[in-house]
Amino acid sequence: MSAAPTPTTAYDTAWSAAMRPWWHVVARSGDLPPGGVLPVRLLGEDFVLWRDERGAAHLNGDTCPHRGVRLSLGAVEHGCIRCPYHGWAFDGSGTCRSIPQLGHGRTLPGARLASARVHDDGFFVWACLADEADERGGVPRFEVLTTGTHWFWMGEPHDWDAQNLRQIENFCDVAHFSVLHLDTFGHESGQVCEPSRMTVEGRTIEFEFEVPVGNPNVPPGPDRDFGPGRFDYRVTLPCTVHLGGASGPGSVMFVHSTPIDVYRTRVYWGCAFPIGQYLDGESYAAVEAAIWAPDRTMVASQRPRGLPLQPTAELHLPHDRFALAFRRALGELGVPSSIPDPEETFRA
Repeated sequence: MSAAPTPTTAYDTAWSAAMRPWWHVVARSGDLPPGGVLPVRLLGEDFVLWRDERGAAHLNGDTCPHRGVRLSLGAVEHGCIRCPYHGWAFDGSGTCRSIPQLGHGRTLPGARLASARVHDDGFFVWACLADEADERGGVPRFEVLTTGTHWFWMGEPHDWDAQNLRQIENFCDVAHFSVLHLDTFGHESGQVCEPSRMTVEGRTIEFEFEVPVGNPNVPPGPDRDFGPGRFDYRVTLPCTVHLGGASGPGSVMFVHSTPIDVYRTRVYWGCAFPIGQYLDGESYAAVEAAIWAPDRTMVASQRPRGLPLQPTAELHLPHDRFALAFRRALGELGVPSSIPDPEETFRA
C-alpha cells in the first residue's frame, strides 16, 4: 500500500488529531513473532512495529535519522531494531544504542526515534500515539474471551478506500441487508426495520435489530430457508464493534476499524464461538468475504468521504437511529464533521 499525501485541509488535520488519543489495532499478535518486524501506517504516519527476543512489542518511527532508510527493512538484534543501511540500533524507547561507525559504544544525542505505547492482548497488538496523560478510553476489551466459554477465530485484515467511521456506520447499518446482501443472507421482507432497543451510555452504544435472514451457504432461490435473525450490537466509540448472533447462536464478532489515514482503513476482525462449536474456517471466511465485498464498494463511493455529523447533512429514516446517535456521540468526543466538497467527486 502506497503512502497517502500528508493531510493538508483543516478537516484532515482536525480529524487526525481527534483520532490520535485512542487505541487502535496495528497488527494481529500472531503476525509478530519474537524478532518480527512489520511496517505500520497509522493516522498518516509511518512506523516500524517490532517484537524483541523476550516477546515485548514496540512501535517506533520508521525512518532512521541518519539517512532516512526505512527501519522496517531492518532486523531485531539484542533488544534493538537495527537499520539495514549503516547498522544504527535503537531500543523500544527510541534511544540510539549503537552507531558502529563511532565505535566504543558512542552515540549521538540527537539520534532518536519517535515511540508510541503498545499493548498486546494476545489476539491483537494495539497502539496509542498520544502520551499517557492525553490518552482517552483505554484499550477496548473483548469480555467474552475472558469467560472461558468461547474460543476465537481470527479473520484476515482487509483494507478499505474509505474513512474508518464510514466503515463502522456501514457495519452497523442493518437496513441494507435486504437490498445489498440478497446473494448471501438478506431477504426482501427485512427492508422495513428499526432497532427494537437502543441505549447510549458514555462512549458505548448498544442496540438490537430483528430481521429475517437466510443461510448464506445456500444459493439464492426457492430452496433457501429464511427465518428470524437477531443482531445485538455494542459499539465502543470511536471505532470498535462487538456483534452478537450474526455468525450463529452464542457467537460474537469483533471488528476494529483502524485509520491508516483520513480516508483509508484497515479492518481487523474475528469471531468468538462457544467452546465445542465446530467451524469450517475456510467456508466461513469465504462467506464473510462475499458479504464484505459489496459493502467496501458502497462505502468507497460515499460522498463526502468523511462522515458528516450534522443531523441535516443527510436524510434519515427510523432505522437510522444508531447512525444519528453515533454521529452525535462522535461530535461530543471532539470529532469534526466533514462537509461536502464540490471538487471531491473528481479526486482520485
